[in-house]
Amino acid sequence: MGKITQAHRDLIEEVGLCYAASSSSDGMPNVSPKGSIMVVDDDHIAFADIMSPHTRKNLEENPRVAVMVCKRETFTGFQFTGTVELTSDGAVYDTLTQAIADKGLKLPPIQYAVTIQVEEVRGIGES
Repeated sequence: MGKITQAHRDLIEEVGLCYAASSSSDGMPNVSPKGSIMVVDDDHIAFADIMSPHTRKNLEENPRVAVMVCKRETFTGFQFTGTVELTSDGAVYDTLTQAIADKGLKLPPIQYAVTIQVEEVRGIGES
């Protein structure tokens, strides 16, 4: 069984927004909102890199990332941590491109699909 449960899938689908935290090789942090978060399978989540030069540069230097998905009404959710792979074609790239088009968003083309091998999931706002 993978790290991603049905509760994680449900929250990602409901919220549809995450915040991706990355860090350069020298430790300079960056946080960026992503409206394209999706579950790929039981061990991977992904988002589109559309206009995020700082995030992309950080991930090229240091592939470790934390992604937070949280309900703003209750401040509860999950933090996913893991290692990324950047791709400019393939199934995940195509799925993200189609999902953005289906939302009717007029955005520049996706530069990369950022796929995260989820290594740990932590609850946020739980007592």
